[in-house]
Amino acid sequence: MKRSIWITFFSLALTCGYNHVPKTTASEIGSVASNSCVAVGRFISIQGKVQLKRQEWSDYHPVTVGTVLCVGDSLRSPKDVRAVVHCVAPEQDFWTVPDGMVSSAVNGCRPPKEPIHTITGPLIPTRDPLARNIPYIVSPHRTWLLNDKPKLRWQAVSGATSYVVHVIGPGVNWVTEVSTTEVVYPGELPLKPVAEGYLLVVEADNGASPAKATFALLDSNKVTRVRAAAERISKQNLSGDEKALALGDLYVGKGLIAQATEVLEAAAAKGSQTAAVYYMLGDLYARGELFSQVQENYLKAFQLARTAKDIEGQAAAAARLGEFYKALGKPDQASSWLKEAKEKYKLLKPISH
Repeated sequence: MKRSIWITFFSLALTCGYNHVPKTTASEIGSVASNSCVAVGRFISIQGKVQLKRQEWSDYHPVTVGTVLCVGDSLRSPKDVRAVVHCVAPEQDFWTVPDGMVSSAVNGCRPPKEPIHTITGPLIPTRDPLARNIPYIVSPHRTWLLNDKPKLRWQAVSGATSYVVHVIGPGVNWVTEVSTTEVVYPGELPLKPVAEGYLLVVEADNGASPAKATFALLDSNKVTRVRAAAERISKQNLSGDEKALALGDLYVGKGLIAQATEVLEAAAAKGSQTAAVYYMLGDLYARGELFSQVQENYLKAFQLARTAKDIEGQAAAAARLGEFYKALGKPDQASSWLKEAKEKYKLLKPISH
């Protein structure tokens, strides 16, 4: 595998900031949507009613668990209300929003000193969404890893009875054949944090084209820092969803897409009722073009946001669904969801320009 290819994959994934709505979608639903958020944190616990005002909003609106906090945001927290924010910068502690006063977001969470990875971006398919005879790789795919013995996962292929799995890279040319859709890399040929990274190839016995994905290991110093940050999160008195959101943000920020996916999948499997869990999963699956999972999770995010009366959450999920259906060549469904997003953003009463 050429190093230039590997660098291309990761340069696409490494950006600074966080967008509520992808640029291509925001342009279609008009100026009602925010597209300039630089994330500094995320609400992971709220006891009571806290209100948020973004720079482009004319008024305050209720906050729900999972809401992203941006540079320029203001918070209004009544007396005896407790809200906790997980700051994006991994060296920062959790921020308990002061009650009985108005606070600025950056008073509690500073912008990160280094650029962070994000997962929200235009959904542009490079493969046929209807092609189901290829064992598309679920994980690891365009991700850094902490673990040198990762679990390798792919989608099942109808009619296939076995899969040949290759891991190729500096000093490694490993191959095995399995009848399942996952296998743990055993590590006899050690994976190392090399610049070139590794190529994963999975081929079904149905004669179809193989699936391919790239991944790499973080260097030991970065692994130590990430594990320390994860340990701080684990020691907090958090619920399952709260911990999943905090760890998910930590891992995504460091490009550890596989780890973030595993954490959020576990929360969803336990019946999470937090819209942000499914929204993040939708974005993670979108990176791997796992279309059925993308649709399922954005729909779930929209439904839960509607139940929670979270206007911004509904708007964001609807916008992503609109982009999803547009990418799949379904203009009627795309138009319907983009209209839904536009109407929801209007309810936020944005400042006219």
